[in-house]
Amino acid sequence: MEHLSTHRFIHRDLATRNCLVTSRLDIKVSCPALSKDTYASEYFNYQNQVIPLRWTPAEALFEDEWSTKSDVYSFGVLVWEVFSRGALPQGDKDDQMVLKLLKSAELHWSAPDNVPVSLAELLSRCWQRSPKDRPVFSEVVVRIGEIFVDSNV
Repeated sequence: MEHLSTHRFIHRDLATRNCLVTSRLDIKVSCPALSKDTYASEYFNYQNQVIPLRWTPAEALFEDEWSTKSDVYSFGVLVWEVFSRGALPQGDKDDQMVLKLLKSAELHWSAPDNVPVSLAELLSRCWQRSPKDRPVFSEVVVRIGEIFVDSNV
């Protein structure tokens, strides 16, 4: 995503369902258009658009303002998915409740218990309400590198 974001590419659907893992454990981000109906329940119809509600930040949803910082938010959710072993993000809430909480700025994320503190701090920054308060992908890459060197994750 760092490479894509430097070329101003905005994915708009960064989630584990769109990540492929090679036999060498390289991760490839796939095209959302290749997704199948297997994940239809993870999308939500909003204003005549089908969106990945639980992975979408408020500015993209309500103001149609997508940016690489929107993908940073989604990346935070993707990491949450990995450490939650594929659980549905905000799975204790139905779509209407997630929508309401996003709109009122009351949707809160917390890292799973098995996330190292330094990674939880990075995720918290990824989930900031304002895109300008989120890190850029190059910073995310550096921080994750530091976190994995300093921990046994």
